[in-house]
Amino acid sequence: MKSLPFAPTDRFPAVIAPLTDPDVPTLVEHALRAAETPGVDVLEWRVDTLQAFLDADHTLDTHELEPVRAAVTEAVETFRERVSERFPVLVTVRTKAEGGSADLTDAAYAQLIDHLVSFAPVAVDIEWQRSGSQALIKRAKDAGVCALASFHDFEKTPPAEYLYSMMQKMERDGADVAKIAVMPQNRTDVLEVLSVADRAQSKLTVPVITISMGALGKATRLVGSEFGSAATWAAVGALSAPGQLTVPQVLATLEALGDA
Repeated sequence: MKSLPFAPTDRFPAVIAPLTDPDVPTLVEHALRAAETPGVDVLEWRVDTLQAFLDADHTLDTHELEPVRAAVTEAVETFRERVSERFPVLVTVRTKAEGGSADLTDAAYAQLIDHLVSFAPVAVDIEWQRSGSQALIKRAKDAGVCALASFHDFEKTPPAEYLYSMMQKMERDGADVAKIAVMPQNRTDVLEVLSVADRAQSKLTVPVITISMGALGKATRLVGSEFGSAATWAAVGALSAPGQLTVPQVLATLEALGDA
């Protein structure tokens, strides 16, 4: 079992608390509260939930990014001063194509990830199916930032072989962590995701994260680590994904399994 390279301890699995606040003061207050919550190892800042994205009514291209960049810069500077120097932060721009709020062209997405990497966060999420993802992974690694390659499907669970092959390619492209999160249609889909975790953790050299979303997939958030998944998301406040649980709920299960 391989632990996350950006988690502060070797605890397995790491518990990641998402931050989905639209304005900087609320974001910082939420981050400080989450950082003080027992059992939380990493914060995930969902940049795509900033008001600048929520106000956009069309797909943003590179020439329209200035208001977003300004909001990000303000948030990063405040966040760094108040939070991230004492707690690891995974920075994520989740696009609408993968269930988030950021509606961006490939070029705009790449430019924004590059802008975020320039601030040297501990880790950055890179949507692997995006055009240019391999170059973004290299850009992050060259800057000393852990690259978490991710894939999300909010409609279905692709075949296990397809998911495993995708994670192999993420590793081949240089990712430090390979993550998949998919939506099950039945219990068999949930078992398929756990089987992918078990296979990937034994075959790949990088840590893996596998999540089956929604009510059907809740079990993977609680017992995924038993099959090799290196992290689980748990909320301090608002949930950021279907089927997500709170930190106390997750910790209770991990303690029962002997993982907390």
